[in-house]
Amino acid sequence: MQVGRSLEAEFAPELFRIFFPLFQSGVGVEVELGCSIQELLTEQFGIAADYVSGRITTIFLNSKAVDKVGTAIIRDHDVLALSGAMPGLVGATMRSGGYYAAMRGAMTYSDDRVIPVGQRGVITIKLFNLLLPELGPRLLRRGCLLRADRWREFLAQQPEQLRTRGYRIDGRPVPVDRFRCAEDFPDDGEVLRLKVHFGDESL
Repeated sequence: MQVGRSLEAEFAPELFRIFFPLFQSGVGVEVELGCSIQELLTEQFGIAADYVSGRITTIFLNSKAVDKVGTAIIRDHDVLALSGAMPGLVGATMRSGGYYAAMRGAMTYSDDRVIPVGQRGVITIKLFNLLLPELGPRLLRRGCLLRADRWREFLAQQPEQLRTRGYRIDGRPVPVDRFRCAEDFPDDGEVLRLKVHFGDESL
């Protein structure tokens, strides 16, 4: 995947919710391949191990439920969906390593392919429910990949009065009132690298 321009913006902390729809539909993330989901979350994303075991209760890899995060291996173009606890029998059935996991059958992840460790690639990350506010800002600070057409669609959904505290394109300061200028990204196929801060760091 060829990554084009990089965008970096700063928002007030309470505005992180505007990015929820992007994570629900999935954003690209550059990662080191060949590691387990556990290693991805703790070592590459810097998430505490007790958070992974206690808060991320439902994990899907390529639409298959994962019970063993220590053995499910990340490969290029994988789609990883993370969720907190879901209600009812469906939630109990999909919970990683849960009592009802055996009811899933063919919906449970299994893969014995081997790939070299250390290669770089891109996967898609999806977040749901309580993980959106808890992990979304962390991933935005780290950097996400988004096609220009999705970025323009996102901008079109934002209110006219939305303003950033700071905005850069390829490291160069840009007037904050240009943040919503979708015309700056006319090529649908361009992949943008997006970093967003929420008052935690100044641009």
